[in-house]
Amino acid sequence: MVAIRYGTPVRNHRRAPLANVLACMHMSQTTKPFTVDFMIVGAQKCGTSTLSDILRLHPALVRCDKKEPNFFSRCEDWRAELPQYEQMFRRREGALYFEASPTYTFYPHRKLDLWDDLHSYNPALKIIYLVRDPIERVTSGYMHSYERGYTELSFERALVRDPILLDVTRYATQIAPFIERFGPDRVRIVLFEDLLRDANKLARELAIFLGIDPDGFGDVGGVHANESIGGHKRHYKYDNPGRMLSQVRRYAPPLWRMMTDNSSRAFHGKPVLSPSYRRLVLRMLRSEIDELEAMTGRDLSHWRKRDGASETG
Repeated sequence: MVAIRYGTPVRNHRRAPLANVLACMHMSQTTKPFTVDFMIVGAQKCGTSTLSDILRLHPALVRCDKKEPNFFSRCEDWRAELPQYEQMFRRREGALYFEASPTYTFYPHRKLDLWDDLHSYNPALKIIYLVRDPIERVTSGYMHSYERGYTELSFERALVRDPILLDVTRYATQIAPFIERFGPDRVRIVLFEDLLRDANKLARELAIFLGIDPDGFGDVGGVHANESIGGHKRHYKYDNPGRMLSQVRRYAPPLWRMMTDNSSRAFHGKPVLSPSYRRLVLRMLRSEIDELEAMTGRDLSHWRKRDGASETG
């Protein structure tokens, strides 16, 4: 007997109702393979978590279950591990799927040519990239690194000894390859100050960029994630506890909390760069700011200030 190969095989095509055959044919022709539709690719400490939390409130959008999966920046053979990646997304009929991984713009400290991998995965992918005042970003970036245990250096020493602080803040260098690969119409650069000023307006603008109903958001003005001051970040060595520590976490929560207490590394105020180091940062990033102005059409002259960073964010 011949099985008709549209969806579920039919044992005897002579007995199969015509309606069932047509339905199977329709499913085989219209079922779209799963792909992530857009990504927030950074920059780190520029509001990526807050924007991700805002976007997931829209009924047409589904976010990855894992916060910052960093899949394409950590997998050498992403095709082999793609099924595990796609299992992190809960399916919803007609939805757009997204994730947020700031390490996608850690060039050159993560996988090189990552944008080519993303294009191979989904040529129609849309990209959202947040940027903020460079002094503020390196400050928040250092605080994150210190609290998480990635550095023991002072802020100013880290700026000299740890190039990733400035490299992640080279916004034009980071986003230019994505624009070249996907085209300017599929890349949206967002200023952190716009997110702070009017999150509801920004959400509507991004809805139009993504092709979804701008009225799908409620009031998102109160959404804010990842406070730099007052919160306690866990040391990175506890990110993937082994079997024994996992048992402690499961069966002895008070002991786990005591072991992972990282309050001694928490900040009670933002570290402040001396004027000479602020000038250093701005000199190192001057051409980046110029290029970003050309890319966005926005006046970023306030970023070139030399009298210190603002207190927002």
